[in-house]
Amino acid sequence: MFQNLKRKSVYVVMSVIVSLLFTSIAVAQDAPNSSDDLPGSGWWTGIQLQNVGSTQANVSINSYQSTPGVAPIGTSVTIPQNGSATLLPQALNLSSGFQGSAVVSSDQPLNAIVNVTNRQAAGNGIAGGLAAAQYQGVNAPATELRFPLVKRNHFGKTTTFSIQNAGSTAATATATFKVAAGDFPFTTPLIEPGRMVIINPAAAGVPEGNGVSVGSLTVTSSQPLAGVVSEHGSEQPALLLQSTRAFAPADGNVKAYAPIIKNEFFNRFTGLQVQNISAATIDVSVTYNGSAGSCAGQTFTNSKTGLAAGAAHTFVHLVGQAGNTMPAGCLASATVTATGGNIVAIVNEAFTGAFLGGGGNGGRQEATTYSAFAASSATTTVKAPLYKENSFNKGTGLQIQNVGAANATNVVITFVGSGGTYVTNPQTIPAGGALTVVQMAQKAAMFNGTAIPSNISGSAGVFGVTVTSDQPIVAIANESTFPFNNSPLQQDKNNYEAFNQ
Repeated sequence: MFQNLKRKSVYVVMSVIVSLLFTSIAVAQDAPNSSDDLPGSGWWTGIQLQNVGSTQANVSINSYQSTPGVAPIGTSVTIPQNGSATLLPQALNLSSGFQGSAVVSSDQPLNAIVNVTNRQAAGNGIAGGLAAAQYQGVNAPATELRFPLVKRNHFGKTTTFSIQNAGSTAATATATFKVAAGDFPFTTPLIEPGRMVIINPAAAGVPEGNGVSVGSLTVTSSQPLAGVVSEHGSEQPALLLQSTRAFAPADGNVKAYAPIIKNEFFNRFTGLQVQNISAATIDVSVTYNGSAGSCAGQTFTNSKTGLAAGAAHTFVHLVGQAGNTMPAGCLASATVTATGGNIVAIVNEAFTGAFLGGGGNGGRQEATTYSAFAASSATTTVKAPLYKENSFNKGTGLQIQNVGAANATNVVITFVGSGGTYVTNPQTIPAGGALTVVQMAQKAAMFNGTAIPSNISGSAGVFGVTVTSDQPIVAIANESTFPFNNSPLQQDKNNYEAFNQ
């Protein structure tokens, strides 16, 4: 999972690792405070590190200001075996206005996720800020990055891309936006080792507007890169944010798995964006396995023929949407299969327009993004560094997908935290299907009759999770405000991909 180095590194593209204030970075042809950049101020980040090694991890973090020539800011931490550490801007010694990236080095393998928000907490954020997102740290940089989804003011949404030089020599990066309106190239300024730049569609001249700006992005360089996409609106303070890491060529495969697909399931729906990363035109098919709601136990299919090299296609899961075969009220998992080449894919989830238009959730959107899993990445052990059980009015749901050819009959989930250690009975997940785990305190039967204290909350309600299975699995962790209805806390939803070990 890590580079073959004596000291292992994770690259954290913290385009908004700021304390109190976000300031846009200007790249060639891009104006500071562009409407294509993250809106407003108050953006800050926390890093969650999980030690998955065989002994204590000695960890160093170097944070690199985007401004060239500025010395990195260093700090260090030790993490016990199977333990985790949360590092806020203050712990990283970052001052107000910092924007940049980080390199996390350890003598033990680590999993890392980054939490991005502008919500007021721990002395950070801005009044009225509700946006939040999570994404994986990058442990395998590459000279080519793929982003399946690009938008520029498409129904009010825009994507911004943060690109970090994970190599040893300063280099430029070449970005090619492939959207409905055509191809738009852009070359960055020199990026020093460890540092990052921001690329947005405006810098490349991508036109804005519904439909014309939707597509995909490929970024290449002579040096290995790490990358993150952030999708957002233009409101200030920001209420919405979605993020996920870039795909490297090794992430491509003829088959990809998406554990969560929704068609108006509790008023939420998904879009599945599939990018062809091969040099030839391909065909794509999608098989949906219903796991709950109106489609439990049912199977549906969809397809796209003639997807051009580098291009992307969107499968939208809404009643009446062209090609959609899923019924309303359906929760499913999906298997995406390509013929003729490799693919990568992401899944966006949001409230339906009808729900918001009827006053649901106060008319405020909450959305998430996650990366689908290449077939080659699936394993029988999955780890989620951050699971919350009523932790400061936050709750997490795990969606575990069996991507094996047979039923998984020995799926065991272990929760470890200051509130205790809890291990489930063996669970069964049908081949191609998925299992949802949420609200431990209501599932005593799952834990061999052991009652989970209903008062697990605050810091005691934070757990690291390990899932083992007799079939290969993948998983997503979704975080929402808790209680899930009428929580006193207001914040955007966020999620991240669990780590296959």
